[in-house]
Amino acid sequence: MQVYNDPTDLPEKPPIFRKGFPTVILVLTGAIVAVSLIQFNVSPELEDWMFSVGAIAGGPGFENVFRPWGDFAPYVLHTFLHGGSFHLLLNMAMLIAIGPIIAQALGKSLYASLLFLAFFAVCAIGGGLAQMLWYAIEAQDGIAIGASSAISGLLPAVGYIRDGYKGAWSMSVPWILINIVLAFLGGDIGIMSIAWAAHLGGLVAGFSFPVFLSLSKAGR
Repeated sequence: MQVYNDPTDLPEKPPIFRKGFPTVILVLTGAIVAVSLIQFNVSPELEDWMFSVGAIAGGPGFENVFRPWGDFAPYVLHTFLHGGSFHLLLNMAMLIAIGPIIAQALGKSLYASLLFLAFFAVCAIGGGLAQMLWYAIEAQDGIAIGASSAISGLLPAVGYIRDGYKGAWSMSVPWILINIVLAFLGGDIGIMSIAWAAHLGGLVAGFSFPVFLSLSKAGR
């Protein structure tokens, strides 16, 4: 730990903190953490209900599953459920690390915050659709939860902010390759099973970010 005796000697704050940490990221992270902690600590019956509301579930065994909040809700709400504390912490660390870059690019207004949430939802939906498509192709039952589907879509957005579509691809290619490897491994890395199709679907949806950026500029 370094000690500073003179306030003028303090190092310059990183850009993200000079601009102020985006409230929308704090609110979204807090909501996801709160719902996940509830999920971790409720009775098995209530947890099953939460899964029926929000989890992506596909395959022959889930064709007629009852969805209390409708069939569309899981495509967004799966981002609020997690497979354990490590899963939650990993996803929230990524959201806090790269989410502010996108939120700040969209602006500081309430409209900009709503645009960020809409973009996050679009990425989640892209991930959910891709995962359901894989379940249909595989013809096996499966359940997927976690915010990494939507967070994957933040990668091309960050790249686009830095260097247009070239930057979007440069940020995306490593994640694409990692998930292709995961696909060959069956999504199993020992400590958890990874919904690689949801990652790729969310990443593809993330290329819609220029639309949201244009909307933010039009609303200023």
